[in-house]
Amino acid sequence: MSGRRYKIVLFSLLLTAAAQPVRAESVGQVVNEGNKFYRQGQYKEAINEYDKVATESPEVVEPRFNKADGYFRLGDMQQAIDLYKAVAAESKDMKLVEKAKYNLGNCFFQQGTKQKDSDAQKAVDNMQSAIGWWRQALDIDPTDEKAAKNIEVARLTIKDIIDQINKQKQQQQQQQQQQKQTQEDLKKLLEQQKSLADKTQQAQQQPSPDYNEVAKEQSALKDRTEQVKQQMQQQNDPNNPDQKQQQVAEQLEKATDKQKDAAEKLKKYDAAGGKQSQDEAAKDIEKALKSLSDQQNQQQKQQENQQQNSQQQKQQEPNQAQQQQQEQQQEQQAAPDTTAEEILDREQKQKEQRQMLQSPGFQKVDKDW
Repeated sequence: MSGRRYKIVLFSLLLTAAAQPVRAESVGQVVNEGNKFYRQGQYKEAINEYDKVATESPEVVEPRFNKADGYFRLGDMQQAIDLYKAVAAESKDMKLVEKAKYNLGNCFFQQGTKQKDSDAQKAVDNMQSAIGWWRQALDIDPTDEKAAKNIEVARLTIKDIIDQINKQKQQQQQQQQQQKQTQEDLKKLLEQQKSLADKTQQAQQQPSPDYNEVAKEQSALKDRTEQVKQQMQQQNDPNNPDQKQQQVAEQLEKATDKQKDAAEKLKKYDAAGGKQSQDEAAKDIEKALKSLSDQQNQQQKQQENQQQNSQQQKQQEPNQAQQQQQEQQQEQQAAPDTTAEEILDREQKQKEQRQMLQSPGFQKVDKDW
């Protein structure tokens, strides 16, 4: 990309005094006053000045472009979008139309960067809209290097977001498959443990029972239960442990202890003690199966709640937009004609600052030096 410096564009009015000399001079002075406020970073005051022109000369579009710039600086993207669209549709100055469409791309890209963590799909939609506006700007001015570069940056950003969405979906599917397989394994373990307990009871009724075979089967079943427990522990993220999975692993740990005890008692021909330990092991496996089912039900409810929250968010978008606008007004916004890379960099820095402010033990202090 060229190393030249790009400056924010503010349009001043050069109105001919022949038709309405007093009105033209008045409008021009008001716009220049608004531009002065804008350059000083007093965007609300600048917008107020541009509004005066809109009241007196609604057919003049340049002040609306400047007003859109002011809203962009304040973080009110929706107001900026509405104004830029109006300028692009009504202006006969193709240079102004091209700049309005370029800035529209920046508005949607800015919105997308804010939504990457909260609503990835909406972020993708906004960034695709940004690409569409930058393409329209390029149709007017094919030499616009910033628009071409922004499209490239947006495409890469969209790819990263989609990769993240697919990764999350893949992880959820993998987790569901693992839980389903674990559930099937636990059902088999429970069935086999109850079957061994019945076999022990049947052996007690024989005149000369031999418990060695049952003891071997019980030891083998303990090993399979241990394997299932280890699989559960591997599935549980140590950085973000799931309480229900921990309960399942703990209950299986108790089951293996009972199974080991049952096998040792059966080797000693303590059939009654072995049968009691087998029954207790079956109860522990059953508890583990119930905990796993509770976990699945809880995850399903969370997904349903997320869908409901998503619907509620759509209904509450006006209020959320106002809240987001207030938050963004507290943060310094980039210039409306900046680049996509600069928007990404600025958002990352502001995100890090927000995280630091939210971290425990951090207290904001006034500088006194």
